[in-house]
Amino acid sequence: MQDRNLLFSTYDLYGTCEQVKSQISIEIGSFQADYLLSVSLDDVCDHLVEKYSMESPEIMTENIELINQGETTVPTEDFGRRINLKANYYLFSIPFTGDGNLFKFKASTFTYSPPSGSVNGNELHLKFVRTDHDVAALKQALDREISIITEHLEWIKNDITKFNGTLRPTILSKLEARKEKLLKDQGLVASLGIPMRQRKDAPTTYTTPITRKKITIPKPKASKQPFKPEPELEKEIYDQIIDTLQNMVLVMERSPHAFSNMGEEDLRTHFLVQLNGLYEGQATGETFNFEGKTDILIRVEGKNIFIAECKFWTGPKGLQETIDQLLGYLSWRDTKVAILLFNRNKDFTKVLSHIPETVQSHSNYKKNFKQTKDTEFCFVLKSNIDESRELLATLLAFDIPQ
Repeated sequence: MQDRNLLFSTYDLYGTCEQVKSQISIEIGSFQADYLLSVSLDDVCDHLVEKYSMESPEIMTENIELINQGETTVPTEDFGRRINLKANYYLFSIPFTGDGNLFKFKASTFTYSPPSGSVNGNELHLKFVRTDHDVAALKQALDREISIITEHLEWIKNDITKFNGTLRPTILSKLEARKEKLLKDQGLVASLGIPMRQRKDAPTTYTTPITRKKITIPKPKASKQPFKPEPELEKEIYDQIIDTLQNMVLVMERSPHAFSNMGEEDLRTHFLVQLNGLYEGQATGETFNFEGKTDILIRVEGKNIFIAECKFWTGPKGLQETIDQLLGYLSWRDTKVAILLFNRNKDFTKVLSHIPETVQSHSNYKKNFKQTKDTEFCFVLKSNIDESRELLATLLAFDIPQ
């Protein structure tokens, strides 16, 4: 017989998951404005997901051991008399991975006859007491109990998988709602965007209309300075700028001889003219400017909020140096940039194949690398000077004819 120390019966797993959700809401609600408005919401989300995720136990039956055996007594009735019979006990140990506390929880699927056992560290102990020496019967009882425990663990795992699957969207939604409330509380929503309107007389020769329809992880650190709103290029405008730049591929394909002898500065100026033909800024008609040899940028209050760096492909090392250069321009979190990569080598396909590995091997690469088009790559970089700052980058590759 099995020692009756019941598993999967002390606590209700569903109720506990609901309590965890409430705790998440309380923690997010406790974030102060200076913190939450100064860090990456994705990083905070990663931290909270890791913190509140559950890991269902999995037993390793192939490593089962008999760790103790000895004599004991079993109380029983004998013709109305209560006597103690001599018996033997057998204590088996099965190592497991995951959270041992979950052996105490009842899943949404359960039985009214749960198995028995006890948790000791990362081992599950099963104790059997017998008054006979029937080895086959003992082995059969052990196998039956392990089978029942395995079934209950599957039920636990199903519930945990569903719960963990809801964490990221739920947490991110709550973080975004909290941040939006904090911004509204401070009356800063309007100051976070840069008004940019498309010229009514914008030429359509080269562009088409754009219509846009979103391991232990430590808690992200925020700047020690109080949050101060900074001008920021709106994502919708950024996407339109990228599409405008990308559409220049068609121009180059249609008029290859016009670009065959252009250098970086001439190519940059061509893009600059096109962009300023479509957009105007708050104070002047020339929203897009340049500084140095290859930059196309928007500046507000002396800080860069959009930068496009123009470079010819010279190999992976050259691309890494271009990324380093962009990181040196970073003024604050969420600066948005583009790399215009021109190729005059014969094998453009080979150049494109080098881009993913080169970008992802950079020490400041953070996440979200994706190839959105044949010659367009998007990714996020982390700042050199503040781990809470991120750089949204798009790399556009152009094949320039000889």
